[in-house]
Amino acid sequence: MPDELQEAVCLALASACGLERGARLVVGVSGGPDSLTLLHALHALGFEVIAAHLHHGLREAADADAAAVEAVARRLGVPLVVGRDDVAALAAAGRQSLEDAAREARYRFLFRVAREQRAVAVTVGHTADDQSETVLMHLLRGSGLTGLAGLRPCRRLPRWDAEIPLARPLLGVRRTATIAYARRYGLPLRWDASNWQRAFFRNRLRLDLLPRLRVENPALDAALGRLAAVAAAEEDFLAAEARRRLTAVLAAEDDKFVGLQRQAFLAAPLALQRRWLRWAAARLGAPEVGFEHVEAARRASAYPGGGARDWFAGLVLWVEPATLWVAQRRATLPAEAWPQLPGEQAFPLEPGGSVALASGWVLTLSALSPPPDDPHTSPATAWLDASALAFPLMVRPRRPGDAIAPLGMGGRRQKIADLMVNAKIPPRLRARWPLVVSGEEIVWVPLLAVAHPARITAATTAAVSLSLRRNA
Repeated sequence: MPDELQEAVCLALASACGLERGARLVVGVSGGPDSLTLLHALHALGFEVIAAHLHHGLREAADADAAAVEAVARRLGVPLVVGRDDVAALAAAGRQSLEDAAREARYRFLFRVAREQRAVAVTVGHTADDQSETVLMHLLRGSGLTGLAGLRPCRRLPRWDAEIPLARPLLGVRRTATIAYARRYGLPLRWDASNWQRAFFRNRLRLDLLPRLRVENPALDAALGRLAAVAAAEEDFLAAEARRRLTAVLAAEDDKFVGLQRQAFLAAPLALQRRWLRWAAARLGAPEVGFEHVEAARRASAYPGGGARDWFAGLVLWVEPATLWVAQRRATLPAEAWPQLPGEQAFPLEPGGSVALASGWVLTLSALSPPPDDPHTSPATAWLDASALAFPLMVRPRRPGDAIAPLGMGGRRQKIADLMVNAKIPPRLRARWPLVVSGEEIVWVPLLAVAHPARITAATTAAVSLSLRRNA
């Protein structure tokens, strides 16, 4: 008959991961009582287990830990895979703490073993005590729901493997129960001496703060476990909602940039704005963006203009009227939605002709025709008095000092630079914005202004139209 701990393990695997007895599992075994208890319980329950132990090379007792794991595996008759890694060297090379480097090496090893052994899951011996430490640590550091969800009983970690889940079947079991189980079944009780070093934040929580809190609430671990479970469910719902609604706000996506439709972004709930910003950062290789950086980006999104703003971990923000861009610093952002010249040169334009611009845009000059009844059709079309023009017209980029006398200003001139600023044209797009010139005078700035001297009047007998369109 399975004992109480074994029943808890069996139920946890079935409910959280859908794993039944007989499934092939890799068990990460460090040599401590939690992982040895897990290995023994899974074997007793009839799971097909492969023990996996990584020798970190960090502690003098590491050889003895490996020997203890080997002895238990031999006693149970289960296969054992032992790996070795120089975690200190990995930490130095990756500029990580020893703790982070050891975790990275351990999971990389465990999932490699799982793939090689065709296991359906990797299991590790985290207990309710580990959950309490994790949730409290995140709480004290000001975490959101993601951190308060703590350790998950079963989840996939694409960083190591997108298909094989990581299961924690002891997450509802206190460490006192695993120690009692180990004693009951004659498993060695080995302790990592570093667990008593108060230099580590987690150890201070375990040794000093949690015991005091348990005096105030003897059921503290159950309470923190419930908090984690509630936070996990709500985190999963919000994450799914953010993914579902992302399609309505995503303007562009690439390995070097993410564009969000700015007005849709600003209109969305605050929780989704924050999630989309964290998603964009992770999409571009910066998964650990903090709350302050997220809030800085949110505030910046309300004020379009200017160039790239440094944001976080080599990423920049471009806040444009239509789009909020998160990009790598040297990324070239797309310009398909705007007319742009393909280069720095000028192009002649005769009546009946056209100029091919970048990204499928075309600027066309019609043949001479009688003037229309209403010359003000759309920003993408300009009707001009043919007698006021010198053909061929030229289509060229902006030059220093360029100006136009726009309709509606009584002939007063305005610098093209000011016109573009007032129209909130993104700075990165201004240099190659096409300008239509007759002789030395700019007669049309597509989408922005028609020149007053070239306008259609009652005296106009022949006219041409300039039109801008984008081919599908």
